[in-house]
Amino acid sequence: MSLLDAYGRPIKSQDLTREHAAPSLTGVRTIWDDTVASGLTPMRLAGLLRGAVLGETYEYLTLAEEMEERDLHYACELGKRKLAVSRLPVTVEAYSDDAKDQKLADSIRSLVRKPGFRGLLKDLLDSLGKGYSASEIIWQRGAQWLPVRYEHRDPRFFQFDQVSRRELRLRDEADLMNGLPLAPYKFIVHVPHLKSGLPIRGGLARLAAWAWMCKNYTVKDWMAFAEVFGMPLRVGKYRPGANSDDISILKMAVANLGSDAAAVIPESMLIDLVERKGGAGGETVFQVLADWFDSQVSRGILGQTASSSGTPGRLGDDKLQSEVRDDIRDDDAEQLAETINRDLVRAYIDLNFGPQENYPQVILRDVSQEDVAAISDSLAKLVPLGLKVEQSVVRDRLGWPDPAPNAKPEDLLGSQPAALPPSIPAKAENRQRTCPGCGSARNSQGAASQDTVDLLAEQALADADGTDMVAEVYRLLAECGSLEEAHEKLLDIYDRIPLAATGEALGNRLFQAELTGRAEILDEAGNG
Repeated sequence: MSLLDAYGRPIKSQDLTREHAAPSLTGVRTIWDDTVASGLTPMRLAGLLRGAVLGETYEYLTLAEEMEERDLHYACELGKRKLAVSRLPVTVEAYSDDAKDQKLADSIRSLVRKPGFRGLLKDLLDSLGKGYSASEIIWQRGAQWLPVRYEHRDPRFFQFDQVSRRELRLRDEADLMNGLPLAPYKFIVHVPHLKSGLPIRGGLARLAAWAWMCKNYTVKDWMAFAEVFGMPLRVGKYRPGANSDDISILKMAVANLGSDAAAVIPESMLIDLVERKGGAGGETVFQVLADWFDSQVSRGILGQTASSSGTPGRLGDDKLQSEVRDDIRDDDAEQLAETINRDLVRAYIDLNFGPQENYPQVILRDVSQEDVAAISDSLAKLVPLGLKVEQSVVRDRLGWPDPAPNAKPEDLLGSQPAALPPSIPAKAENRQRTCPGCGSARNSQGAASQDTVDLLAEQALADADGTDMVAEVYRLLAECGSLEEAHEKLLDIYDRIPLAATGEALGNRLFQAELTGRAEILDEAGNG
């Protein structure tokens, strides 16, 4: 039976060791490209956005790349969202505490600690801006299958199918129209679900494109305004009778003041710097407009503006908006972890251990936000009541690693066995007792292995001939197959339980326990 991937496609081992999406100097996966952002007009932007929906994604993806390269604010805000996820602690949860599941989880823990995994997370988060991201796994066959590196592939090397526009395929000369299906277990494809609909329409670059273009126009106009009104007007004056050579010298001096701030002119000539007043306040218009576009981009990417523009004195508002960003971060992290589990964890486990019914899970979560005190308090209260919790689940929740298999017991923290009560000196045992029989209730061997009251209760049951009855109840319950059957059989033996004798024996022993306690107090007082 052949090995199948998560989509039911058969695995060919010979395909795992070669690169499928490597770039080339020529062809459809060439390393050369043209600019789109330069001279971008509203008409062209609308056209490339429509073309991306219809399957022509090349120009749109080029624009998304250039937006991140050219705009400081867009790059900063998108970088914040990427880093918020890529720097989260990586934990691996085993499916259960079974030895087999723990072995699988340990292998994945070793995998995510290897160099390149953090870089893989950052590369996959490139999908936030462009709508999808694909990294090719470069496998190496030795004692086991092992990813030696993860190669991020240019998103322009891929295309969506013509029918559903949801299946990502590899651009190739073998099929220029439809592309080739991605080889199983070779690619990690992350398509974040930022909005419902086609994946190509979910990228943040599409959301920010119009604001980016309008801000670009604003900045260009601002620069033109600054060039005209940002410097004082330089006026050269010459007296009547000046010859053409003197006028040329004055003209050159006025021009040089714009760049060199130095000039040499005859004494008979003057240069006046006239302050511009016609454009007063114009720079504010451009700045306010550019800032407004930046704030809209921040809202679209981070869900708030507090982290990009401080609001002094409004700590509560900043804290509230920061929590909104945490929600976005956690959602991004869950989706990215799902992709890693589907395309990397399952591939690694299947190739090295064979297909499994259950797989370990990679989790990206900020464990510092876990309330350790609340978790500990809940476990302390609920576990004694019968709650069953696997140790691995608790450790993964807190971000703590499993103990090493060869760890020494003295190096491990854990609950210590309850200390036995201190032995009772034989001298104290032989003292005269206030009541007959009280001494026998204290451990005459000199080592009290049981609480006095519990010992007296057992003796009371023995006196009332109840020990055999308890054993019979245990045997009866062990034979029952259901709760209803146990209920019926308990009713049958109820009449045979010596309630009166048992109650009388327990009463006597409790009285003896009280006297024993009083005797111990008197003994301690006498010794003090």
